[in-house]
Amino acid sequence: MTAAAQGAQGASVVPRARAASVAELGTALVLLAIGAVASCVLASAWLTMYVGLVPVPISVLAAGAWSLFLVRVGSMWSQRKIVAAFPALVWILTLVAIDLGPGGDMPVPIGLRGLALLVFGGLVPLWMATLWPSPASDAHRR
Repeated sequence: MTAAAQGAQGASVVPRARAASVAELGTALVLLAIGAVASCVLASAWLTMYVGLVPVPISVLAAGAWSLFLVRVGSMWSQRKIVAAFPALVWILTLVAIDLGPGGDMPVPIGLRGLALLVFGGLVPLWMATLWPSPASDAHRR
């Protein structure tokens, strides 16, 4: 093989991305869980916001966007769908824990706003985690 052929062949080889270690993945999952819990608590707290007499559940959209972001970040750490779905699952479990927690308080009202929060904050990101291809397998990423 000539030097030019070796150079051309070497230029087309893309280095493979290194797989995350167990410690790195564990740290990432803990940080994703903290982000999901904080998002759920804040979205629940601001769900009953009013502007004048009109309810403005803007936290539903914010929770949905943030949960989708967390799911996408989770999918970058591993090709496994459970890693991508982990933040959405933590978010849903936090919402259930908030409503079924001690004291009988229900900060998330049962109704359209509560349903919208569950759907946009938890179920849509969970659904997207199972559909999105994982960018972790992309050979061009490092």
